[in-house]
Amino acid sequence: MRAATLGLAATGVLGIAAMAAAGGEDEPDTLIRFADPVRITAGGKLLGEGRLYPSPVLHDADGDGTRDIVVGDLFGKVTVARRTAAGVGAEQPLKRRDGKDLKFHNW
Repeated sequence: MRAATLGLAATGVLGIAAMAAAGGEDEPDTLIRFADPVRITAGGKLLGEGRLYPSPVLHDADGDGTRDIVVGDLFGKVTVARRTAAGVGAEQPLKRRDGKDLKFHNW
């Protein structure tokens, strides 16, 4: 029942977007508009620079109660930019418990 409800909700939103694109509804408050993408920086550098499909997420990677920026990519590399009192630190590899870089094997 829940999956059906979510499916109908998603279809309804997509239907509104399709109607707006086709000119079926042009009221400014009913159109779905997305903001332009913004590149995220940490430590003065762009996050995920030179990586395929970098995907950031907020997660408390070190257990200090603040959410850090964790970035994964297509090839399974995982990095973290930890939040500090001064802002967000430089991106660095996320480590496993044994000290090696964390990597997910996607292939």
